[in-house]
Amino acid sequence: MKLKEAVKILRSKNAGVWHITIDIVFKNKGLYERAKTRLSRDYFCTLFNRKSVDYFECDGINTLKVSFLRDAAAGSISDTDCLGANFYIPLLDVEI
Repeated sequence: MKLKEAVKILRSKNAGVWHITIDIVFKNKGLYERAKTRLSRDYFCTLFNRKSVDYFECDGINTLKVSFLRDAAAGSISDTDCLGANFYIPLLDVEI
């Protein structure tokens, strides 16, 4: 099953000028538990080419949350996604 089929919400956004946050809200507890076996802090570090990410498992609301530093400040000349809205796209077809 692809991640996009298992979630109610999959979004990325700015979390201030220097951070991106990704919210992954699953349709139910079973899908959430299944995804936790595939997705991890290390997985997101590799996927987004980061040395570290903040990774949270929110069991009570079947949600994973990931935050990391941007390559450039939001809105700067070298920024490629001012709103941080496209960082979730590599997750759409991830198999869980």
